[in-house]
Formats: sequence, structure tokens, C-alpha cells
Amino acid sequence: MIDRILVPLDGSRVAEQILPHLRRVLHRHDSEVILVRAAVPPPMENGMLIADALLAAARDYLAGMQDQLRDQGVRARSIVRVGSPISVILDVAQEERATLIAQATHGETGLKRLLAGSVAEGVLKRSPVPVLVVRPFWSYELLPGRTDGDDLKPMRNILLPLHTTGDADFLLSPVTELAQLFQARVILLHVMKGQEAEDRDQEEARLQGLADRLEGDKVQTLTLIGKGDPAHEILEAAKTYNIDLIAMSTHTKAGILRLFSSGVTEKVLRDSICPMLVVHAPVPGTGRREQDPAGVAGR
Repeated sequence: MIDRILVPLDGSRVAEQILPHLRRVLHRHDSEVILVRAAVPPPMENGMLIADALLAAARDYLAGMQDQLRDQGVRARSIVRVGSPISVILDVAQEERATLIAQATHGETGLKRLLAGSVAEGVLKRSPVPVLVVRPFWSYELLPGRTDGDDLKPMRNILLPLHTTGDADFLLSPVTELAQLFQARVILLHVMKGQEAEDRDQEEARLQGLADRLEGDKVQTLTLIGKGDPAHEILEAAKTYNIDLIAMSTHTKAGILRLFSSGVTEKVLRDSICPMLVVHAPVPGTGRREQDPAGVAGR
């Protein structure tokens, strides 16, 4: 999942906040980083001149960011395309066979815009590969325990909320990869909604079975059963157990559209203080990731 990482940048400090988080991975794995920027020329009579200027500025900017990464020993290259940001990001991800898209949420209104037409929403809804999302304010300087010159704190605890056994089938692989890379603990969480005690016993047995699979891969685990509002329980667990990453999936027959309409992931994205990894469920019987059909058609 982390062999070829696509990083969309738009020239803002907000977008660049994803880079320190990636540094945790890049210090432990020889990933290739592909920086991408979309140049969107305005529709004007002198549009060609403006487009040329925008392309030149975008190339200069990405070249500078690329050089910074290379100076740190990272294999990095950059791509600039003319077009809408969402289309450019997804097209380049497909062409370059990216295995992960990593981005900071953006916009003056922050996470409010995440589910209201932003670039982050478009990428999350349509990406065929996992997406790592970081909140803008959760910056390098604000990380607990950091002193000048320190790298980001290691990833020690990964929260994995699960709704069905099917979630585990495609979520365990990327989570196991990260857990092994950082020697992190995976905390498996299932939130119940008023089930009886025997249902709790079944869920505990199911989670323990998944924990056994992870521990067979040398990953330390902890299982939790919550009760009540799923988003609230996920966020509370993230605080209680000092979670460094929350991994979530689409998990209903309605696919990626339900990721947002259900409200659970929206609430967690809005209120979580740690990065999130969003992985789309495979389309039943195909192995392909679910996407928003309307969104794909409208690109």
C-alpha cells in the first residue's frame, strides 16, 4: 500500500501539512512519492498566456518541493497537469499506479467543506486506492512531546472500527502493513446498538478471531466492544487509547455513497484529532473498489 504514494499539493501551507506525517512512513520504507498539482486556467481571452504562466509556476513550486524531499533521501518526482484538481489527481493516480493517496483537507472552512464539494471529498468518494487524510490544524508543531529537531512521534496505536466480518477482509491487509512497519498495536472496535448479551458474546468472539489473525502476523492487538453512537464511541476510543491513526471503510451495500450519508465517517473526519486511512470496500464479486458512479461519470 505504501510503495507509491501520490501527494496532491496546491501551493498552500495547508496542503503541505501532509508531508511531515508521511515522513514517519518514509523513514521506515523506501516509498516513491509522486507530487501532483493541477493548473486550472481561468476562462479569459488571454487564457493561453495565463495557462502558460500557471503551468510554469506550478512546475517551479513542485520542483522545489521535490528537491526538498530528495535532499532527505526520498525518491520523489512531480507531475503538473491542466485540469480540475479532482480529475487530475485521480487520472494521475491511475496512470502512475499509485498505491496510496495522501492529502490534507483544505479550504478556509476546514472540515466543514470536506463533505460539501471540496477536492478532498471528490478524491475520497472516487479513489480506487486507500486515502490518508490529515486535518489542517493537526500540524507538525502541535504534536505532543515534540521538541525542535524531532521527527513525528512513532505510530504506536491504530484504531480499526469494524462493522462486519467483510470489513476485515480488505482492511486487515493495509492495517497489518502499517502495524508491522511501526510495530504498532491494532485496537479492534465494534460498536453495538442495544444488542442482547448473547450478541455481545458473538461480537467478542468475532473480534478475537480477527485479533488472532493479526497476532499470527506478529501484530499486538486489543479488542473493544462499545455501545451507543458509533462516531462518538470511535472518537472516545481514539482519545482514551492515544490513537495515532484511525482506519475506516465503506461498509454497506450502498457503497461509497453511504460513507458520507451515514454520517459516521463524516463525524469522525470532522472531529478526529488524528489522521485517518479510508479504504473503499470491494464491489461484491469483482474485487474492484467501490466508487461513486455519478462522480466517476461526471469527471
